[in-house]
Amino acid sequence: MSTSIRNTQIHSVERAGALESSFRFKFQNPKKIVEPYIKPGMTVLDLGCGPGFFTTEIARLLDGSGKVIAADIQDGMLALLRQKMTGSDLEPMIQIHKCQEKNLHLSEKVDFVLAFYSLHEMRCLDNILDEIKFLLKPNGKIFIAEQKYHVSKSTFSEIICKMEKKGFEITRQPKVFISRAIVMKMKIPNK
Repeated sequence: MSTSIRNTQIHSVERAGALESSFRFKFQNPKKIVEPYIKPGMTVLDLGCGPGFFTTEIARLLDGSGKVIAADIQDGMLALLRQKMTGSDLEPMIQIHKCQEKNLHLSEKVDFVLAFYSLHEMRCLDNILDEIKFLLKPNGKIFIAEQKYHVSKSTFSEIICKMEKKGFEITRQPKVFISRAIVMKMKIPNK
């Protein structure tokens, strides 16, 4: 049976502007946060992409080679992203994908998953983590960040514990303003 994290309130579309404010950009510059992990040619899953704060920057860093799968459960968030990218040079690099509450419904393998302020919102987190494990290519990584004042330390630890039980290990603990952040990859089995 799939268990869920306690704090599952989804950020509303009506408040999407806060996700892309100039204040946030100043203290959580998307390029600075994801640049160490993104290389041209990658396939990147922006899980819980919202209006695309990270999506468009990831697409720029791919430099014309690779793609971003921008996944969200809310049609309104995806509509905001679609509006932002339509007609831009980034449009061919971004695949918009509507998730379901219990499943991502993706089969394409990915090199990197960005789950920025999103895992705590997922009611069926175990299902989603199983799918991420399936989708990640060998040596693929997942970057998880949650806001300190919105997601408790114990809830963040619970997410990490779930990841570790599924075979992931911590590779990095990047510093992100007012956030807890971690990068993980699948453990390599001992031979």
